Amino acid sequence: MDLREKCAYCGDMTDMPFECNYCKDPFCSEHRLPEEHRCVKLTSIRAARFGQRKIIRDDDPNKPGFFKKIFGKFKG
Repeated sequence: MDLREKCAYCGDMTDMPFECNYCKDPFCSEHRLPEEHRCVKLTSIRAARFGQRKIIRDDDPNKPGFFKKIFGKFKG
């Protein structure tokens, strides 16, 4: 019984393939993590699990920015 499989990312044959928890494809040890093989299902699963988080920006033009707060103290 041959357990060797081809890595779905790089195509190298591996004796001990790892199955991705998200896409279920086989990968070599170098590409076993979803981030390493650019898993197509990772983004959609994370979005469904944690929701789309957006950056909330305070666009008040009268509020001093970060650098103005820090360096405004040093004005002469």
